[in-house]
Amino acid sequence: MSYKNELDEVEKRLKALSRIHKPGQWKPESYVGNNSSRYTFLNLRVPKIRKAMQEGYSFSNLSFDHQFKIWTYIWNQTEYFEVALSALHFVNKSPVEDLFKHYKKLLIWQNKVDNWGHSDELSNAYARLLEYQPKEIFPAFEKWNQSDNPWKVRQSLVGLFFYSRFRTKYISSRIVLKFIKPHLNHSHYYVQKAVGWTLRECWNVYPEVTFNFMKKNAKAIPPAGWTAATEKLNQKDKKELMTIRKS
Repeated sequence: MSYKNELDEVEKRLKALSRIHKPGQWKPESYVGNNSSRYTFLNLRVPKIRKAMQEGYSFSNLSFDHQFKIWTYIWNQTEYFEVALSALHFVNKSPVEDLFKHYKKLLIWQNKVDNWGHSDELSNAYARLLEYQPKEIFPAFEKWNQSDNPWKVRQSLVGLFFYSRFRTKYISSRIVLKFIKPHLNHSHYYVQKAVGWTLRECWNVYPEVTFNFMKKNAKAIPPAGWTAATEKLNQKDKKELMTIRKS
C-alpha cells in the first residue's frame, strides 16, 4: 500500500524548515554522513525535527499499527536524512511491546542504514527489543555480526547494549566479547568506533572480564575505538593498557 501523501507531507514540512536556515550553517552530510551517505541532507538540527514530530502530522492520531505502516513506507521511500530520522524518532518514542509486534519488519530497516546517525537511533530500538525478547531478536544480531556490510556489523555491536545504563537485563559477557573479537582489526572507521563503544558499555556491566579482554587484546583495539574503550578506566588501568599496547 502506498502512503505517498503522508511521505509528501513530512518532506514538505521539513523542507520548509530547512529553507529558513542559512546555507552551510549545519553540515550533517559531513558530520553524520561522512560525505558518503546516499541521503540528501536538509541541514536541520535534531531539535527542529523533534519539534515537527511533537506538533504532529495529519496521521499522528491514528493507531500505532497504522502509523508504523506509514513510517515504514516513509523510511523505505524518502531520500532525505531528516525525514528518515523522523521515522526513527517515532520508533524510539513507542513502547517496546508495540514495536515487538512488528519486529520482523523493523529489523529489515537496518538494510537502509549508511550513516551513524540512523545507525545509533536503530541501536536504541534494537537494544530495547533484544532485552525484551532475546530469543526472537538475537538471531538477527548473529547474522549482522558475520555480514560484509560494515553498518550491519556496527549494529551487531552497538545494539547489544546501546547504553548499558538503560538496560535491566544484559547479554552475557561471553557473547559480547565473542562478537567484538573478530572485528578488532576491521578497516571501517565506524566499526572501529563501535568496538570501542561496546567495550566501554561491556566494562560498565562486566568490568573485570572486560578489562582482562582489553589487556589480552590491547595491541589490537583499533585506534578509532581506543578512547571510548578506555574512557571509564582509572589512570592506573589506562597506564597498564598503554604499556602493553606500546610493548
